[in-house]
Amino acid sequence: MYLHLIFLIFVTQAFAEEENVLLTEVFTITLDPLLFNWTYEGEPHQYVYQASLLDFPDLPAWIKYVFSEKHKKGFLYGVPPNRNMPKIPLQVVALNTRNYETRIRYINIHISEKLNPAKFEVMMKIDNVNVDDIFDVERMESLRDIFRKHLWKDSENDLYITYLESAIELGARKPLDPDQEEGIVLRLGSQSPFSTNLKDLEDEVKPLWKVPSCPRNFKKTTVERYFRDAGFTLDWCAFRLIDPNNSAMHHSGVKGNALSKDKWETITKDSVPIRNYSVDVTWSLVLPIVLLVILTFLLSFILCFYHNGVYKDDPTEQIDTPILNQHAILSGYKPSSNLVKLSPDPALGSRSHTSSPSSTINRGVHCRPNPPPYMRPRFKAEINNDDPNLNEKNWYC
Repeated sequence: MYLHLIFLIFVTQAFAEEENVLLTEVFTITLDPLLFNWTYEGEPHQYVYQASLLDFPDLPAWIKYVFSEKHKKGFLYGVPPNRNMPKIPLQVVALNTRNYETRIRYINIHISEKLNPAKFEVMMKIDNVNVDDIFDVERMESLRDIFRKHLWKDSENDLYITYLESAIELGARKPLDPDQEEGIVLRLGSQSPFSTNLKDLEDEVKPLWKVPSCPRNFKKTTVERYFRDAGFTLDWCAFRLIDPNNSAMHHSGVKGNALSKDKWETITKDSVPIRNYSVDVTWSLVLPIVLLVILTFLLSFILCFYHNGVYKDDPTEQIDTPILNQHAILSGYKPSSNLVKLSPDPALGSRSHTSSPSSTINRGVHCRPNPPPYMRPRFKAEINNDDPNLNEKNWYC
């Protein structure tokens, strides 16, 4: 096991590529087929690259990787921080998608101090370029010439990029058109103080700072023509001048070895916290039961009062008597005096049946003959044969 590690370290040191980078300055490492002794055959996605720290699954936070469709290459870029470890070992795995051949290359990044770090910086957001466009030497030189010849002439000797990041990574919206550029945020730094032209430009765009982002067709600055002629569309709402207290040199002076923060470390079983679920189980059981009891009590209370109200205000007792009286009138039945005297309602005995209102029922629809009233035989002699009501048929509905 130890021999294997020693052999791996020896091979890594013997065949590793050496890259020297400077603090506070953006570096670029190109990943192309020539690095792996391959020949580019014209296919855009024939080679795939994956970079990481040696023996780790990912890159440090300050190193980013992007693949350029325009250049058909991969780029590692970033700004090295001030760390106690001056050498960062990387491993890059390349895959040939045509025959699935894989090759590995090792890269050692050596971090060195910059002799004259930038103290003054200009931060800007460019909407019509991507990160890989800045790696084009001619495109980058045209941007520097705008400052070195027109806006910041004192920075002609030491102007360089101190920060570079995609606008999408900083929270900007991805454009709806896939062919449209994502935009970048970069800083240009120098030791020279800000010129009068830069200070006047900052005063000119200060009213725009309250707007989160300016539209791409915004042309309201006096120096707009310089950037438009060079092919750059700036978001003037993000234009800032950074003083020495917030410059790249100030941020690179962070003390302490923070390299361990960029490495991915495995999680042990003992470090996983143990959670007690007894409280959750208790609440999940007690709370539904309490709610069920409360709802049952409320429903019982409501039904009990509703039941008493139904029996207290029964409308059938109020309409039984009129219905019986109306039926008696229609049938021609005359109650005897004994029944009237036994009636609990004194109004029934004194009511005149002749004065009762006539029925409003339409007797011509669904009527049937009324059967003769039942009479006992002993009352036959008392029946008046001359009564016409006995001979005619009474109809009722």
